[in-house]
Amino acid sequence: MVKKFLVGKLRRLGAILWRVRRKCDKIVVHALLPLLVKTQGGELKLERLGTDYGGWTVPVNLLDEHSICYCVGVGIDAIFDFILADRFGCNVFSFDPTPKAIAYMESERYDRERLKFMPIGVWNEDTQLRFYSPANPKETSHSVFDLHGTGKHFTAECRKLSTIMQDLGHDHIDLLKLDIEGAWHNVIQNIVNENIIVSILCVEMDSPVTLLMVLTVIKMLKARGLKLVHFEKDNYLFVKKTLLTQPKELQGNSSDKIGK
Repeated sequence: MVKKFLVGKLRRLGAILWRVRRKCDKIVVHALLPLLVKTQGGELKLERLGTDYGGWTVPVNLLDEHSICYCVGVGIDAIFDFILADRFGCNVFSFDPTPKAIAYMESERYDRERLKFMPIGVWNEDTQLRFYSPANPKETSHSVFDLHGTGKHFTAECRKLSTIMQDLGHDHIDLLKLDIEGAWHNVIQNIVNENIIVSILCVEMDSPVTLLMVLTVIKMLKARGLKLVHFEKDNYLFVKKTLLTQPKELQGNSSDKIGK
């Protein structure tokens, strides 16, 4: 009992120290990134959709009823997902394996033909993963990393984006939102490694994150044809480079995808 108690205390102390470091890393990113990186929006019409908590800034002139949208990470705020389906009439696929997210989506009223919710996680391989609880049990977000040192977890099915796309019959994603509590880097690396076609990428580069990591990801995505066009706090918006320079009447043409 004493050993278990001490292990738990050490785990919590380590998590606290790590959170302090992560907070400092975020302060550095927020302060220096605007000085080091210039965004390029072209002719995009950027608009923030959703709530203050779960909203995202997106190029609304690139979305229409033909768009395929994957929203990874729901929590208890899927307003952004709902707006995509309702306003643009596009097909939206939302993913989240956490119990609160599943209960939330079961209780919400939305067009279940246009928006499909799948209670699975997205990762860089097809596997079963542990999702660790936050320090505050009232919070919703879980992570594949024990960010808070709680040791508490549940196990859920996770799949690669390519596996999900194959199952759903998609060869590209027009808009991909990643809000996945620390797992974002692994998934982005998988997107690059597997040459997955994405036209608009919204990603929360949340803990763990460093300035070097953010700059490396921006450079890596730029090499894949995705330009950083907007960022606020931890949320970053990337858009296919060719969509920034097209005439307005051609923007939103879903036949123009990354890699084609």
